[in-house]
Amino acid sequence: MMKLILSLTLIWMLSSTDGTLQCYRTIDEQSNKVSNQEIRCELNEYCSATAQERYGFQSGPSGKYWINGCSSTCVLGSQTESMNSGSGNLFKMVHCCSKSLCNGQDLPYPYVPKENGLQCIACEDYDSPVCNKTVNCVGVQDRCFSGYHTDGPFTKNVFGCISRNLCEAVHPLGFKFDNGTECCEGSFCNSAWTVKLNVFFLLLGLILPIAC
Repeated sequence: MMKLILSLTLIWMLSSTDGTLQCYRTIDEQSNKVSNQEIRCELNEYCSATAQERYGFQSGPSGKYWINGCSSTCVLGSQTESMNSGSGNLFKMVHCCSKSLCNGQDLPYPYVPKENGLQCIACEDYDSPVCNKTVNCVGVQDRCFSGYHTDGPFTKNVFGCISRNLCEAVHPLGFKFDNGTECCEGSFCNSAWTVKLNVFFLLLGLILPIAC
């Protein structure tokens, strides 16, 4: 009898999943909502539920929408993530859990936060060669950041306010920051990059007339 039980247990283990979670997939994007689809996650992924407000970015949708599914970067529990790049704003409420189908809820959208006193350098838009705009950080945005990302053959600057948890994420904005992106504490702590850019373009302006 014991051998039979062990055999049945082994067969069940081999026929079962590899330990991955099953999660709900829910997308509400511009009133196009697909609810309660069940998907199988990859290894090392959790179930996640996200309520997001996103405006002004060049890539990805804008507005308010839910995204529920699987995530390999989220932290168990609930947290708010936020950033302001001068031309783009992102506010996210994220809940991650470790049991199958634990993400069936639609989270409330983040409240509109108040200014927290931190100020950072940002770009007027993604095509600005020099970034000297001042932005007031809000809510959980407790860091300044500076960096760049490639868009085809172009390299574009990205500066502004960001929350610590979002700064530490692998792909914080839906596009990958190139190596060199940095987060720092204190108002205008990301302004060194701007000074370097200003000096570069000043020197370029002096050199070109001589070269011609």
